[in-house]
Amino acid sequence: MDTFNGNHFNLDIDLISLVFIPHIEASIRYKIKECIISVHQGHGHTITKRNIYLGCKRAFDIVYGNWDKSFAALPRYMAALQQFNPGTVVEWKLERSSGKPECIFNYVLWAFKPAIDGFSHCWPVISIDGTHVYGKYDIKLLIAVAVDANR
Repeated sequence: MDTFNGNHFNLDIDLISLVFIPHIEASIRYKIKECIISVHQGHGHTITKRNIYLGCKRAFDIVYGNWDKSFAALPRYMAALQQFNPGTVVEWKLERSSGKPECIFNYVLWAFKPAIDGFSHCWPVISIDGTHVYGKYDIKLLIAVAVDANR
């Protein structure tokens, strides 16, 4: 067993993810090479890249939560946002599929009341910027910025 370089049957995804959790908490960019080294140093075995990927994914889900739970919590978060920030406007875009009872989420837009009031004092130039959010879903984050009289 000293020359064993495959998967050990006790090195399942759950154990591998426990090894990765402290590293994922310290840095979101935890490289595959570093994963291989930390499992090898901790347990003396080399594991496949597939198990490293699955272990990192499980550790990431444990530390930060997963996409499905985040999207499921979004309506509750937006309701709390409106409750604790009176005047906040939230607009949802949902699509109904033919023959399916559920809706498909497209996007949500929100604006805080002070930002809405402040736009009336801005120059008539608005800059809109967007960035891709990488992960399970292909989504984009859009931000609108205006310049006030004080630049």
